[in-house]
Amino acid sequence: MKKIIALVLAAAVSCSLLVGCGGAAATTTAATTAAAAATTAAAAVDATTKAAAETTKAGTKTFRVGIAMKTLNNPYFVALAENLKKYCLEKGFEVVSTLDAGQDVSKEAANIETLISQKVDFILMDPQDPKGSVAAIEAAFAAGIPLICVDNAPDESSNRVATIYSDNKANGMAVGNYVGAKYLVGETINSIMISGEKGNSVGKERRTGLMAGLIQSRTKMTADEAWAAAVVMEQELIDKGSAYQKDADFHILGQGWGGWTSEGGLPAAEDLLVANSNVNLVLGENDNMLLGAMTALKNQGLDKVLIAAAADGQKEAYELIKANTSYVATGLNAPPAIAEFAVNLAASILIDGVAPYSVPKVQTTPPAAITIDNVDQYYDANALF
Repeated sequence: MKKIIALVLAAAVSCSLLVGCGGAAATTTAATTAAAAATTAAAAVDATTKAAAETTKAGTKTFRVGIAMKTLNNPYFVALAENLKKYCLEKGFEVVSTLDAGQDVSKEAANIETLISQKVDFILMDPQDPKGSVAAIEAAFAAGIPLICVDNAPDESSNRVATIYSDNKANGMAVGNYVGAKYLVGETINSIMISGEKGNSVGKERRTGLMAGLIQSRTKMTADEAWAAAVVMEQELIDKGSAYQKDADFHILGQGWGGWTSEGGLPAAEDLLVANSNVNLVLGENDNMLLGAMTALKNQGLDKVLIAAAADGQKEAYELIKANTSYVATGLNAPPAIAEFAVNLAASILIDGVAPYSVPKVQTTPPAAITIDNVDQYYDANALF
């Protein structure tokens, strides 16, 4: 069946090449043919998975799953990979490989080819780059292997089954609302922003959410109005390297790039603090980078500057929140919740026979701002992350 799907896709490409010089009508025909071929291929995968599910119900099939991680360079990704494996094993799946791309799209593509060659039945993938990871996703699709993306979102054009991650916008907005209320009316917020990677869509959603929440908490704007204002602020940050929202009296004095790690967050914060001595708030796209930024603040005697992350819910961050330190909030992005959600979806396809390309393309876990008021509900001293 996988060979048939590949041939269908190849035929679509050939048709588009043959008519490509024939003008607008030919181009339209080629696009229609390619779209129809993709639909046919998806239907073929659906049929194959349904047949395999029937075999499983008869007790004669053990599904083989591959896990492809963009990196294992910090505790969050290690915990995500371990939880994906844990829930797969609980479902009776065989986890063939857990592969690390080391934040390299070329290595990521090679890892997907490895999983294809290992004849896995399903792939769980944390994609490295929205655009750069599409080729790897399409390789799995062409091989007839359903693939779910976790944690990070690929380009919408990709033929993945679904993307499963935390509600980045809502998490960021909830944290921003909480933090904004910490400042008095008339008090200027002078913040710096620690971001993960340039061009990362998840990071953009998280920081825009933080901005929107802060703006809403300090103005009479509705959620939609605050989001629109945050989008403008985000563009100004991209264009100028700093941004200001007048209604909320809210500055982002600069943006640093920490690569999602505490080791990257430390120098990113140090550079920004040297240039901006009047900072009274440090914002970031995940906990790990802000733990590094916290060290930078301590080194410069700025222990009372508030710190808030849009996401992750790292155990060390929870402990700081519980202790009522300057680390005041983080967004819920628990690896176990995302992993369980993704594996349950895979199981519904592999075991129950749900058509893989019939499910919603984007699915999120429930959002929450974790603060001193509710941290005990989420803290687990034995958690991997």
